[in-house]
Parts: sequence; structure tokens; C-alpha cells
Amino acid sequence: DRADEARVALSRAAALLSPAAAGRPLLDFRRGLIAQNIADSPQAARAAYRRAHAGATAQGDELLLSSTWRHLALIALREGELAEARHGFAESLRIREELGYLVGTAPALIAMADAEPEPEEATRLRAEAGRLFRLLGGVPTWLAPHIDPPPGPETAEAN
Repeated sequence: DRADEARVALSRAAALLSPAAAGRPLLDFRRGLIAQNIADSPQAARAAYRRAHAGATAQGDELLLSSTWRHLALIALREGELAEARHGFAESLRIREELGYLVGTAPALIAMADAEPEPEEATRLRAEAGRLFRLLGGVPTWLAPHIDPPPGPETAEAN
């Protein structure tokens, strides 16, 4: 099937690339995506994301580093490790804000809201994510189901 084809292709690429190669961290990140989203193997995904994280750190690839933080945090959240998840999401958001990577900031805010135990803070994070999402014209589109609609005139008046 397609999942097996993807795993085989990425494994072949990994065999051809030296662990120190410039593209290796991104390859490891993609292997993590396949393991997490297609193979449903959080252990394999975590291992791949950790390799990608180490490589991104060594190579100074801040954007990839923000993505590895986010995906490691997603796995931690699914495993109930809230403190680890919040830390990873916070690091991802910090890096994205420092880079001025607006399109990646709204997803980071939503992820932080998902790991936030305080309802008021989670609501604030979601509202800020929605504001950025609308500012960017609904990009990234996959985030739309996670964004609360803006308050309408009747909601604003009720407050």
C-alpha cells in the first residue's frame, strides 16, 4: 500500500544520506510524519522527531526545530504528559514568533490551547489564533475546523 511505499522510499533516502548531511534532519522529520500520521506508530515517530530535533539544533535550522518541538509535544499530549506538551508547544511558538513565521503561529497557539488546563487562558489563546488566522485570509486552511468563529454583533453586545 501507499504507506509502505512511503516508508520504503524514506528508508532508501536515509540509507543514501549521511547522518551529518544537510538534508538529514528534514528527512528524519518526514519519517516522523509518516510514522505518526500514516503508520500510527508514536514510538517510531518520537525517535524520528528526536533525530530531526538533534540535527536541526546542530545545523541551526530554527524553523525545523520549531516543528520538531511541536510534533514531539503532540505525542506527549496524546500520552497525557501535559507539562512536557506545554513546554514543547511553548518552545515551538517562541521560535515561530522570533522568526516572524505568522502562518505557523496560529497552529502553535491552538496547540497550546489544547494543552492549557486553565479555560480562560485556553480561550484567550484560541481567540488570538483565530485573529491571526483571519488576518492571513484563512491560512493555513487545514486549521479552519479548529478556529472559533469571531464574535458577532449580538455576542459582542451581550458581553
